[in-house]
Amino acid sequence: MIDRRHVLRAGAAMLASAAATPALADEDAASQLRRLVDRLADRSRVTRPFLLRRFDATRLSARERVLYETLLAGADADAALAQRAWGRTGQPYPVTHRTGAWRSASSLRDGNRVRGAVRAVNRDTNDLRACADRGVIAPDFLIDAALREVRGAMRGVGATQVADGDMLIESLSRQADVLEHQRAHAGNQAGMWRLPDGDEFYAQTLQFQLGAPLDPHEAHARAAERCSELQAQADPLLRAEGLTRGSVAARLRAFARDERFQLRDRPAAVAAMNAQLSRTRELAAPVLDITTQGVVAELDPALSAGGARSQRNGANLLMDFATTRPAWSLASMVHHEHTPGHILQARFNRGVPPLQLRYSGGFGEAWSIYAEMLADELGAFEGNRPARIGYLQWMMFRMARVVADTGIHAKRWSRERAIAEMYALQGDETALVTIEDDVARFAAQPGAFAVQGYAALHFMDLRERTRRAAGTRFSLSAFHDAALRGGPLSPPGLEQAMKAAFDL
Repeated sequence: MIDRRHVLRAGAAMLASAAATPALADEDAASQLRRLVDRLADRSRVTRPFLLRRFDATRLSARERVLYETLLAGADADAALAQRAWGRTGQPYPVTHRTGAWRSASSLRDGNRVRGAVRAVNRDTNDLRACADRGVIAPDFLIDAALREVRGAMRGVGATQVADGDMLIESLSRQADVLEHQRAHAGNQAGMWRLPDGDEFYAQTLQFQLGAPLDPHEAHARAAERCSELQAQADPLLRAEGLTRGSVAARLRAFARDERFQLRDRPAAVAAMNAQLSRTRELAAPVLDITTQGVVAELDPALSAGGARSQRNGANLLMDFATTRPAWSLASMVHHEHTPGHILQARFNRGVPPLQLRYSGGFGEAWSIYAEMLADELGAFEGNRPARIGYLQWMMFRMARVVADTGIHAKRWSRERAIAEMYALQGDETALVTIEDDVARFAAQPGAFAVQGYAALHFMDLRERTRRAAGTRFSLSAFHDAALRGGPLSPPGLEQAMKAAFDL
């Protein structure tokens, strides 16, 4: 539902922004666009698509138009969200176990910042009340998770004994009271469809996250089909490992418990991951500009967060091994997190406009999921059947997220069904959260995880469409160069990049 007063204010701001944008006649069109995009970061979200459309994009070359196409659909969705009566940030609830000012409260050490934290917590509490007045209340399981975090933040503030901490604890306590009150009125359905104008909100947040319109029912069907293909590939591999009875998911669970693959020798696991990295660098060199160096190393155990703090540090991947996971799941992680995935791609983010990062939010994960697919195509898992099973399960996980997110918000699945479907599609959890926690993420941040897997599917589909259209002029190296060199791109930007690269 759109707040009409907000529209009127935005209209006035739009006219003011338009009047304040100077003519840039002495610059070429590409420089004018880049300068406009830099300035749009300081403009109202509502005015951005208006000002982009005022720009004469016909003066841009095919290559120069990539940035323009990357921004427009995301800016449209962002403007639509900004005008809503609720969910203006792209997230439906002001406070969850993943969002809210409580997140920084317990880590405060400076008394001068406490009053600002109090104001932020109070704003969230007021927003909780305003949303409830509009019929927007989180499901009960999300409120339970949020209450645990808010109360934990209260204890954390008390433990720090920061100056004026009592004031912050009181604000957090009021927020917990409001959440408790809402818990008494909350149902257990998680889908956006149950909220006022919820289907429209879900469509807008999908478009904002992806940078292109997305039909959730089509995404659901496409991802479910891909899951079936992946399970068909895993079936004979599991049979070759002696696992012949039960569903693919059940056999994956049994394989994860196989004593041969329990991760006990961490130095050996690091060595195997570095060997996988070296092999893939050699395989990918003919089709990708491999300039990243770096290695895999173990994170200092003193910094461990129970297995959840693996991190990319420059060109190095630091693995937090303080969790149980089968060793066969690690090879694909190398390609996703390091090369040809995140660490390789991250260097192309340098110097890009902030709005390009904002409106191509699905690209980073899409590229890294594609990087796993590419490694498989190039033969990175050849001769290592367990590692290829691990790759296939990671892919099932990526696609199961699309299926479950769209299932909850577009197909009206219950939380329990989404959990059951994910177990059936991927076996056990593969990420560093349980499947139950992953489904809670989909409820708190609709669309954010669905677009990652879908964007990777779009990447593969675009590659095949470009191959057919370009014919003998197509090469994987040129495709990858076009996809990467301009920084992160939305699907329309990627398609324009291919038109420019292959003269389509």
